[in-house]
Formats: sequence, structure tokens, C-alpha cells
Amino acid sequence: MNKEHFLELGFLAGGTVAGIAGMNALENKYSLRKNRLESTEGEYFCWKNFKIYYTKSGFGKPVILLHDLKPDASSYEWSRLVDKLAENHRVYVLDLLGCGRSDKPEITYTNFYYVEILLSFIKSRICEKTFVVGSGYSSVIALMAGAYDPSKISGIAFINPPSIGSMAQVPNWHTVIAMRMMQIPVFGDLLYNIHYGRWAIDDRFSEDLLYNPFHVSPELIDTCVEAAHIGKGKGRFLGASLAGRYLNMNITHALKNLKVPAWILVGEDMRGETAIARSWKAASPRLHIRTISQSRNYPHYEKPKETASVLNGILS
Repeated sequence: MNKEHFLELGFLAGGTVAGIAGMNALENKYSLRKNRLESTEGEYFCWKNFKIYYTKSGFGKPVILLHDLKPDASSYEWSRLVDKLAENHRVYVLDLLGCGRSDKPEITYTNFYYVEILLSFIKSRICEKTFVVGSGYSSVIALMAGAYDPSKISGIAFINPPSIGSMAQVPNWHTVIAMRMMQIPVFGDLLYNIHYGRWAIDDRFSEDLLYNPFHVSPELIDTCVEAAHIGKGKGRFLGASLAGRYLNMNITHALKNLKVPAWILVGEDMRGETAIARSWKAASPRLHIRTISQSRNYPHYEKPKETASVLNGILS
């Protein structure tokens, strides 16, 4: 192959990379055009020079709501529930590190970072024992915080937590490669935009995450797409850490040694979640299980009145 052929290949590769970079930039710009998350006024809490966004509502005993841990999630997940809890409680809702309006550093995320953030937030901003509600993957954050420092946690509600078995899966060369691919500039952005683009998010909510597909509103999809792309798509580093299983950990010991009161809330139509809840209870017999009818992953979004009633009963 002569010099001219090398130059042609170089120009072709450069043009391809430039084209993909342009597509990524357009995707980010398009995803942020409605500014759904900018309409909510909140504050920032600093942890290790990173800013964590949160809101505070109501008066009374403190409650923290933790959204599911994934790049397209944010405190919006709790938008239909907050006012109902805030009638009798002081409610704090966070955008976790790597999500929503919080900072999205280019790091390998681990569960311990989030446990430390949660406990630091309680210590510096609430200054008293706090009830924590965790959704999905964030249930494990709440669990580990309660096991690590029960002096700061008055109780925990886990909403559709992950299985003990899935959390015990450790990184291997397959997952590490998947993580590295998403971290690569340009091509990693492309993979991220495909997985967290509008059509992919809409499809997940319509087909899997919600009991009633008619609950999938344009506002919900707009907000999730925006949450995933604030910060020029830097949420891909959280997505990469999840794909690499770097947020996984064996939770059996924490469940067996959990000293604070705890409940599991299960979406009635959540596939396999009843068995998961029973396995959690088998490891921690003090757990109580409650079921929210006509809901799947997010009963607090689909059935906020019913979920608030269960939580208020627990908190009373």
C-alpha cells in the first residue's frame, strides 16, 4: 500500500470520526431543547468537590428519596409522590452523582461512593436520623448505608430492589470490555446515545418499566432523555460502570446484619420481584413486604397515591 492509499484511509477515518462526533453533538443539543429539569428550583450539596443537586419540601420528620441508579434517572422519578409525603414530612430528593443536574465526573463509580454521599448528606444537611426510600438499584445504597452506620438511618423502604444473585456478579473481561468501549471518546458517545436516546428510553418504559403503557407521557420521556444528556453525555461514565459491574457487591452480609426497621415495596406486575423480595426477607427476616397493585418498576410514579399511603403508614 503506497503513501497515497494511507492518506486516503486517514482522510476517510478522520471524516468518519468527525461525522460521528457531529451526530453526537446534535443528539446532545436536541435532547436538551425543552429544559424540563431547569424548571425545578433546588440547592447543591458538595461532596469531594462534586456538586449534588437536591430539593427540600415540607416539614416534619426527615425522609430522603433516592431515584433508581441509571444515567437517564433523576429526582423527577419522585415528582408525583413528593407533595403527598411532604404534607407530613420533610422530604429531600437527590439527583445522585452522575445523574440529572448533579455533577457527572469521568470516574469509575462504585456503590461505596453513593453510601458515603448519602451519609455525608444526612450528617451535614439534616443532622438527625433519617428515613431513606431507595428505588431499584438505589435500594442497595440505602441498605449499605443502614448496615454501615445505623446511627444515621431511622428506617428504610426498598422499592423493587435488585436480586441478591445479580448484585453478587463481579466484573469479568466481558463486562470490562463493555465498560471501556463506552468510555472511549466519540464511539463511546455513540453507543451511549443509542442506548439512552429517545426511542430506546421510550421503548423501555412502554414495554418493560411501567404496568400501563399509557402512563408513558411525553414529559416523562423528555425528562429522562434530558437527564441522560445534561453535561454533554457524561452520564456514560456511570453507564459504563454499571455495564462493567463495578457497582455490584455481595449484599447478603448487610441484609443479615441490618439493624434498622425496613420494608420492601413490590410492584404487583413486576416480573420476578416477589421472589426477589422473599429472598431478601429470607436473608433478613425482620423485613416486611408490601405490594402496590397495578404497577411495575415505579409504583411511586404509576400509583403515587397508593405508594404514599403505604409510606405514610410506615412512617407514622
